Amino acid sequence: MIRINCSYALILSLLTFAAAGCSDTAGTTIVGTNSASEAVSPGDNPSVVTSGQPGSALPVASIPAPGSSATPGNADDDEPEEPLEPLTETPEPEKGSPEWAVREILRIRLLPYPVIETAAADNPASQEKLREQMEAQKKLRTERNKQIIELATGALAVTAKDKAQERLFTVSAHHLLESHLQLALQGDAESTSALYDIAAVFFENRPESDAAAEAQQTVVSLAHSNALRSSETEPRWLIELSRQSQLYATRFPKDSAKSLPFLLAAATSCEMNGQLEEAVTCYRLIEQKFPGTPEAQQITNVLRRIDLPGKSLELAGPALDGNFITMDEYRGKAVLVVFWSTASKPFRDQLPQLLEISKKYEKYCVTVGVNLDLEESAVDRFLEETGVSWPQIFHSERAKRGWNHPLATHYGINTLPTIWLIDPQGTVISTQVQPSTLEPELREVLLKHLRAAKAQETNQN
Repeated sequence: MIRINCSYALILSLLTFAAAGCSDTAGTTIVGTNSASEAVSPGDNPSVVTSGQPGSALPVASIPAPGSSATPGNADDDEPEEPLEPLTETPEPEKGSPEWAVREILRIRLLPYPVIETAAADNPASQEKLREQMEAQKKLRTERNKQIIELATGALAVTAKDKAQERLFTVSAHHLLESHLQLALQGDAESTSALYDIAAVFFENRPESDAAAEAQQTVVSLAHSNALRSSETEPRWLIELSRQSQLYATRFPKDSAKSLPFLLAAATSCEMNGQLEEAVTCYRLIEQKFPGTPEAQQITNVLRRIDLPGKSLELAGPALDGNFITMDEYRGKAVLVVFWSTASKPFRDQLPQLLEISKKYEKYCVTVGVNLDLEESAVDRFLEETGVSWPQIFHSERAKRGWNHPLATHYGINTLPTIWLIDPQGTVISTQVQPSTLEPELREVLLKHLRAAKAQETNQN
């Protein structure tokens, strides 16, 4: 059950209509994809920001910022959006009126903060002074945000009754949400609860309004920020990002310009952090809510990859040296399939560990690279510099390089490096291998294979 504090209960009691100021303009997808004839050279991932070092905190994908587009479904509008805050007008608004409250909010937001002096690393007194200054500024920010919350709440209570003041209602809601978000990100539990309360109240009473859309977007942003900071230590925020992104897409299906990035960010982040059930739910929702979009078409490939473990891998392609590579030629050995490019910093960071493990287990395991570079010369130079001797699947046709590599598109590869582990029978064990845990996983696969071979030999004798 949703808890609604007294301020929002007051707003709820004054929301007498639901559809004022809403937009019914259909939105369109703004997340582009590469055409089959336009090869793009990949780095790590075109839509993922990483948290921490490779092998520690895993990626959390980026999302649109709250308030970046107030009206659901306005992605097609060619006209520039009006400023969110109303322009200064004369005469002076009456003190206590919604117009006065919004102007006062803007005044507070424009107030400068005290300059924080730099501290010498080897001076304890200077460091202590810095901590005091930072704490004082944090306290001042908190006080100002609480002032804004009080002013915005009062303006909402008045404008909720008057359809003609819908714009002031929307502006007040924006400032209320922004201040609560800032406090919530500082760990304020009351503001965290308030954001959920506001989103529930606005959607229940004005489901098609700008304020309802922004309120739900702010909740998504809160979950995203917390997931970005603590996806490894607190996976519940990844799950919350998934659930709130799904809720946004369900409540505001016309706003594909935000719904799609939200769902893709949540799905990608959950998948890469091992929350596969949540990832699949988000991917399926994209297929359901946005059929026919490039994103929905790509989901089929992504789900094909997610479904690989436990199945036999059919993977083949032209080699960099002119030969042709198939998985059949490696039967009897474990195989590491590494999707990579020379532009991927995480791959470069992980390469020494991969080389060490490949060398250590070369009698029982082979590594196959799937290179996503555009220029063959760059690949040759990199292999020569690093001593990498793995066979590489690389297409001579430029249109089949980069993110347009047929294997990358067929399996929905969206980040580099991506490492798969295949057992000696050709069965996929994992498509989410991390170098930090690769060796024990590989040893387990090899020991299982050796035990099975020994048992078979015993039975035959």
